[in-house]
Parts: sequence; C-alpha cells; structure tokens
Amino acid sequence: MKAYITIAFAGLFTLASCSGEDVPPMQEPDAKGIYTDPRDGESYTWVQYGNTQWMTQNFRYDTGIYDECRIYIDPEEWDQYADYSTFSHSDVPKYGMYYTLEGALKACPEGWRLPTEEDWEQLERRFGMTDEEAEAGEWRGSIAPNMIQTKDQDTPLAILLAGYVTLHTQSFLVDGSSYKGAYGYYWTSTRDESKPGDYYFFRKFAYNRKGIYRQSLESTNLYLSVRYVRDAE
Repeated sequence: MKAYITIAFAGLFTLASCSGEDVPPMQEPDAKGIYTDPRDGESYTWVQYGNTQWMTQNFRYDTGIYDECRIYIDPEEWDQYADYSTFSHSDVPKYGMYYTLEGALKACPEGWRLPTEEDWEQLERRFGMTDEEAEAGEWRGSIAPNMIQTKDQDTPLAILLAGYVTLHTQSFLVDGSSYKGAYGYYWTSTRDESKPGDYYFFRKFAYNRKGIYRQSLESTNLYLSVRYVRDAE
C-alpha cells in the first residue's frame, strides 16, 4: 500500500537543518514518581520541575470515541487495523494514543491538566531558554536534545518523536499517520488569541533540530500526542 502524504499543514512539517547553538547542561528533576489512572489501571511515570509534575510517557487512555482518539497506523498495516476494532496495537504502550484537542481535554485524568503555554514556557526556561526565546514563535532555543528520548540517550522527560495522525490526506478514504521517529507534536490548552477561529498552541520536536517549535493550529481533524501536568502538592 502506498504511503499517504499530508496535504494540509504542509508548512509545519518540512525538514530543517540542525541548529548550531550549544545545548545547555541537562536539568535533573526535583522529584520523580508514578501515577496510576484508576479508570484503566495504566501507570505513568512523572518528573517534577519546580512546582509542576510532568508525565514522562505519552498518554494512552482510550476514550472510546473515534473522532477524539486514534492510534498510529503505518500504511503497510492499514488492512489489519483499518476498522480500529482494537486499540492493542503494539505501538500504543510506547507511543500512546493520539488525540484531538477536545479528546485530550476529555481524556485528562482527575487532578491533572493539559499543559498551558505558561506550563511549557516555565519548563523551557528551566531547561535553559531565555525569556525572549520562550516567548518567540517557531524554532526557539537549543534545549530539545535534553528532552527528546532516543535509542542512544535517556532523558528525564523522555519526549517521543511519535508523529501525528490527520484526516487530511491525499487519499480521502483513510486517515494518515506520519513522521513517527522524525517529529513529535504535543498539544497545549492555550488558544491563540491573535488568530480568528479555534487555533491552539502546540510544541513540535524534530530529530534534526536542537530547538523547539512553537506555533498554533486549528484544533480539529489533527491528532497529536499528549503529556499531562499537575501542580505539586
């Protein structure tokens, strides 16, 4: 089966060269722990930076609602998983589920929240971004290598390059799953007030960039990864 290539959001997913900036020193967490979701018994590790605890695994709660929650399906596996009758795909334990913004808000367990822009910026400053970098758009800073998990490096946050799932593909009969292993996309709950419509900020990580991409996109028809946060007690 041929690969499906995204035609929407094309400007967000282009390859880019590595930044020449030096990577700041690794930031070790202030605390660590494990949270178990009582709804399905799934457990998630977390780390604390300052007063905020971040999950270090992509969330994988199945909302049971097709329009809110998807799995990543490689094109060659489409025939096997086309009806989404099972969410036991082998990638789910590692890469988690993929959610629309609405789905991410609904899937959030009690006591946690989808991170805001403020949450992300506080984390980015802790890892070495300047105030100017944290508040800028598109590619900023040089801290991503200390956040991204790879086969060669463990990081406290273990950010995964899990790709994304979209309804906008060249084939209008199937969904598209793209860029696993190359990019990671993570929702925030903060609306971009500078744009008309329902645009929300997100973060993008790339295999070949030291920076972190900050921009906003429409909150429908695109399924991204999710990391939840909570305030430390």
